[in-house]
Amino acid sequence: MSPIPKKSRRSTSRVPLKPFVSDTRGPRYLYIHAVLRDWIFQGRYRAGSQLPTEEALGALFKVSRITTRKALSLLENERLIYRSPGRGTFVTEDLADAPVQGDMEQLLRKVRRLGANTRLRDATVEWLRADVETARDLQLPEGASVQRASHVRLLDGRPIGFIETFIPGNLKIRFAASELNTHPMLTLLERKGVDIAWADQLIGATLADAQSARLLDVPVGSPLVRIRLVVFDSRQRPVERLIAYYRGDHYDHHIRLTRMRSGRTRV
Repeated sequence: MSPIPKKSRRSTSRVPLKPFVSDTRGPRYLYIHAVLRDWIFQGRYRAGSQLPTEEALGALFKVSRITTRKALSLLENERLIYRSPGRGTFVTEDLADAPVQGDMEQLLRKVRRLGANTRLRDATVEWLRADVETARDLQLPEGASVQRASHVRLLDGRPIGFIETFIPGNLKIRFAASELNTHPMLTLLERKGVDIAWADQLIGATLADAQSARLLDVPVGSPLVRIRLVVFDSRQRPVERLIAYYRGDHYDHHIRLTRMRSGRTRV
């Protein structure tokens, strides 16, 4: 947890609270989360500064404390804020480690395009007990029942990635290996009634071990891109944990960046 900010820093970026009006549709807490996040990165709430209380934010956005608390929980999950009991809620001191905000719909479109342009091999579905990392990401007790689906993804007949997904057993959703050949897991979850709201994605690098080297047809020790994705529904429940390994020579991550200046975006 970040240290408690000094008193002199806490009062430097208070934003006057005026009634906030919006006709945005969809869950209000997601909209409030997006607005507060934007204000943090614009500097309206600087690193180490204190946020208004839940009551004050509720009055600003004209919502209940429950709605405000859900929005703040998302910011806390992103490590943009932290709560100090008895003192209040503060912007984290070090924003450099904060995740980049992305578009969930864009991710879904990319997943669908990937599914259309590639095919699968060795698709399997099985039930097993959650290990420590799976249980942590899915917020389950260690050893809880999860459904594991795995496959090798092929491009032009060559293996480019090995993907594992874990679905909590308490969702009471079942998948068949044949379904993986027709739709990506995110699409299958939506088709089975899961209301996907957001996801946390971490992209890093690793080296191929004996298993991944065999599946991806590369030498042991070859560079691989490792992706960890945890998907949440509109009730803030983790509904999928994905771990993917892609060959380093078949993976590009392209982002278009914009810069905020005085409330305007410059490309």
